[in-house]
Amino acid sequence: MTLGRLRLSVADARDLAEGALRGIGYHNDEARIIADHVIDAAMCGYEYSGLAKILNLFESEHFRLPRRSMKVLRETEVSLAFDGGNNVGMLALFHAAQATIKKTASHGIALVSVTDAWMSGRGAYYVEMIAKHGLVAIHTAASSRLVAPPGGIRPVLGTNPIAIAVPSSRGPIMLDMGTSAYMMTEVMLRERLGELLPEGVALGPGGEPTRDPTAARRGALLPFGGYKGFG
Repeated sequence: MTLGRLRLSVADARDLAEGALRGIGYHNDEARIIADHVIDAAMCGYEYSGLAKILNLFESEHFRLPRRSMKVLRETEVSLAFDGGNNVGMLALFHAAQATIKKTASHGIALVSVTDAWMSGRGAYYVEMIAKHGLVAIHTAASSRLVAPPGGIRPVLGTNPIAIAVPSSRGPIMLDMGTSAYMMTEVMLRERLGELLPEGVALGPGGEPTRDPTAARRGALLPFGGYKGFG
């Protein structure tokens, strides 16, 4: 049975999100940062990265492991490498984006990396932060093996998320995409809602085409654009 949607005001959604995040152990400032990320995603039309993302966070195996404060591993005049401390990426990359903006003050360019963080959310959120300061931003993220090659039946590549933003007189212009035909986060949402996937975006565990999100999670996503998208 397909579940209905509940529409909330932004204020109510923020209260709900921050309350849920505090309830699972996040401090007020952390809850505010994560809540802002998922609400921004929902308002941009990305339902799968909206409030439902908090459920994914809580269910992640990484969430059950100890967290540490972020720390700088290496630094030069134009670069920073952070240890993310097993923090959720929506926190770690928020702070990394702020550090990127600050780092560009001296030379107008910065390269910032984060390791040991997970579930970074919507890449456009971070590059928009940076582009609002008059900077061109490029963000890439690692991914586990989720995508099967054309003709293959097992996942061998990640979804290779990439986001780019450039400033303009009308606000940042952004591209935010992955190289799979469907986002795994959206597969997870469809599974929660009891909804089928579109045709042609996923394979089941035996390599058979499937619209069942549960089977797709045990199988593989397909690349967007077929063999051209894969290449």
